[in-house]
Amino acid sequence: MTATILIKAIDAARRLGVDRSTLHRWVKAGKIECVWLERNSVYFTQEQLDDFIARHRKRYQPARLRDNAE
Repeated sequence: MTATILIKAIDAARRLGVDRSTLHRWVKAGKIECVWLERNSVYFTQEQLDDFIARHRKRYQPARLRDNAE
C-alpha cells in the first residue's frame, strides 16, 4: 500500500494560481474534491488537483489554425 501525499490548501492554491479563499469557495461549491481531516483542515491529493485541472482546462484553437481549417 502506498502512502498518499496530502497537499495543504495554501500550496494547492499556489499550484492552481489562485488565492486560498478562491480554492475554499470552489470546495464549498463542489467544484473540486478535497480531504477534510478536521473541521478547518482542508487538504488535497495530487490526483484531485490533476482532475480539477483536466476538467477546467480551456480548450481553444488559435485563430491562425482555425482560419486555415476553413
